[in-house]
Order: sequence, then C-alpha cells, then structure tokens
Amino acid sequence: MALSVSSAYIPPAALSLTPSDQKLVPQAPTDPTRQAMANAAPAAIYHPSEPTQTTQEPLEVIDTWVGRSQSPEFPRFVEQFTGAQSALKASFKTFEAALATTAPDLARTDYSFTVESDGRLKVLDKAGQLSDANVQRLTELLNHSTDLKAAAVAYRNAAIDMVDADSPWSGSYLGYHSLTNENFAKTIDLAPLLREFAPSDLKGAKDRFFVTQLAYKGERATEETERAMFERRAGQA
Repeated sequence: MALSVSSAYIPPAALSLTPSDQKLVPQAPTDPTRQAMANAAPAAIYHPSEPTQTTQEPLEVIDTWVGRSQSPEFPRFVEQFTGAQSALKASFKTFEAALATTAPDLARTDYSFTVESDGRLKVLDKAGQLSDANVQRLTELLNHSTDLKAAAVAYRNAAIDMVDADSPWSGSYLGYHSLTNENFAKTIDLAPLLREFAPSDLKGAKDRFFVTQLAYKGERATEETERAMFERRAGQA
C-alpha cells in the first residue's frame, strides 16, 4: 500500500451522529453459558503474606586470635638451631662410642633421652628394654657427660628461640605451637634426631625430624601462651 504525505492542510470531516431509537433489552444467558460460568476457576488465588518478622536476633561477637607475624630475626634463629643440632649430634656420637666400651649392655638398647625443665637429661625407654636399675645407670651416665648435657640444653634453647620467632599463620608455621622449658621433655625425643638410620628403615620415621615431632606431640599455641611467651622473653631481655 502506497502512502502519500502532503503538507497541505486537510480540514477534518464534519460528521454528525444520529442517536438510535433502538432500546437495549437484557437477555438471560443460555444454558451452555451458565454452565461455563459455573465451572470457571479463578485465574489467580491471592494468599496474604505472613506478618513481617520485626524481631531480630542479637549479633554474636566472635573474637579470633591471629597471632604474631614472623620475626625478622627468624633466619638467624634457624641458623643457631642448625648449629646447635650439629654440635649435639657430634657430642652424642662421642657419648655412644664411650658407652659401647663402658656399658655395652646399655649401648645395645634402643634408648632415647630428652631435656627436663631444670636442664637435666632424662632417659626415655619407649621400647621397654630397660629395667629401673638400668634407667638409673643410664641417667647418671648421660648427666655426667658434661659436653652432651651442655649441647642438649643449648639445642633446647635454640629450638625454643626458633619457635618463638616464627608465626602461627605464616613463614614456617612453627609458631603454631608453644614450646617451653616445661613442655620440651614431653615434646622432643632427642636420640631419633641424632642417630643414623638407613633410608629403607621406616620404623619411627616421623621421630627423625624436629618439625614432625613438634607437629604431632607439640602443645598448640593460643593467645594465652603467646602472651606468656612475650612476657617470658621480656623478662629474659
């Protein structure tokens, strides 16, 4: 269909509508119409919403302890720890060589030892191979070895310094644990760290590394233990 557009003005047509004489008469619905209206269902059903809940639960405040960052001095403490372990290993090797000569029955046992809070060496008989009398003998021999005892205490102190300098959430994560003079004996078994083992010998392998012993036996650090650590170190300074 073609449309013609012109700019000329076209006046509107003057139409006059004549009223009709026909009257509207209401008609009753037919039977089919009435039946359809009776069966009709509403297009939508309105369900008023439940009353708005105006009561709000009180907010719960949760404090989360993050802990310290790793100290810039941490690498220096790691170096001291590594040196202390090397010195302790050399002292233990000398002690075992002497023990094989002076007390071969004790040297053949799978004994171990650790450092108590007062600095004395404590015998550990995890294999159950020592009588009470032999535990006493070995305890005296260990503590009479001044070089071994001094090296063990130096190692303990270096280990504590290294853990204190690390962070519970970054770095080497050693700070995730709390290591002190009081819990060192319950945490670290020294002999497995110092003896030579064949690579194929997997028995007790997890005890041959400081970090794994600390991981499965160490006391977990808390905000309280960290506060106590800072207070202890401030007293030492």
